[in-house]
Amino acid sequence: MDIIAESNLQKWEEHLKSFSSTPFFSSAWIESFKNKNRIPIYLRFVSEGRTIGIAAGLRIEPSNVLFKKLFRILFFYSCPALIETDNNLTKMCLAKLLNFSRDNGYTHINLSSYDYPYPIDAEGLPFRFSTRREYIMDLRGNMADLRKKMKKRMTEVRAAERNGLTFHENSYPKIIDDLLFLLEETKSIRLSKSYEKYSYFYISWLDKEILCKLIKNRIARAFYVKKQDDILSVSLELVHNKKAYGLFIGTNQVGYKLKANTLLNFKVIETLKSEGVEHYNFGGVPDDTNSKGLIFYKTSFGANEHMCTGGYTPHLQNPSLNYLTNVYLKWGDPFRVRSKAKNTG
Repeated sequence: MDIIAESNLQKWEEHLKSFSSTPFFSSAWIESFKNKNRIPIYLRFVSEGRTIGIAAGLRIEPSNVLFKKLFRILFFYSCPALIETDNNLTKMCLAKLLNFSRDNGYTHINLSSYDYPYPIDAEGLPFRFSTRREYIMDLRGNMADLRKKMKKRMTEVRAAERNGLTFHENSYPKIIDDLLFLLEETKSIRLSKSYEKYSYFYISWLDKEILCKLIKNRIARAFYVKKQDDILSVSLELVHNKKAYGLFIGTNQVGYKLKANTLLNFKVIETLKSEGVEHYNFGGVPDDTNSKGLIFYKTSFGANEHMCTGGYTPHLQNPSLNYLTNVYLKWGDPFRVRSKAKNTG
């Protein structure tokens, strides 16, 4: 097996069509995070001339050359996608990725777990794996059957429509400001209900600027519900290759009272299904003890809980540097994820 770094983005997108890959493999997603320290990388695992696996992510290069021996990382938002789900093949690809990283002077590999609902057994390899919950809905049935799965929510949907709430899609630049404002309101509401403090920017390096790029690159779509001229709820959805991922949804107090969030989720699902999307991922839940309500809400739409796998390696070039690397991670925060905030993803 060989690893080939693909530089032609058009060819990369053609390769993606052969895989059941998520939006996190799309060049439109990866390129949105590009800067001088985050360089996109697209890898193909090739056996006998056939591409059997893919991985897309970022090369993280420290600004200070003195830190290159501590933290020069290959970062992926999801584990490698394979032409077929097979643990032995996964292990072969991970072993090849380790060799590639060592040969090219990378110190770590970080594999996030977003939309990767598969177990990994990589015994003998220096990966440390963990799992987190995500809630995924299969949209391949007919809409009548999907409505039956969502029957706990259909009464709220009809009530929201009777209250004059309307559904829209419009990815104008200001929608990001509307979304962020409503996310702050949602955060305040959850904190008032004894949820632990969390960050809605749970994905590494995600911020307002990158959200605007995601919209511009057409990997993210904004949907919203309003009553007359007042926007009550906004969601941002990643859509690519017959799969969609619910990145954010923000709702204010009035919106929750009028069930704007329920109408929004239902209409998003209905719209995406009509466009040929086959799987919709509601995302995860905060890692605290107050998530029962959110879990019930997502499963009441017919989503099923899946354990998604991610992992990372210790220092690949010099294990004796692990202590210094941990200090750098603690103070440098290269992923810019707030250590005191809960992961909502």
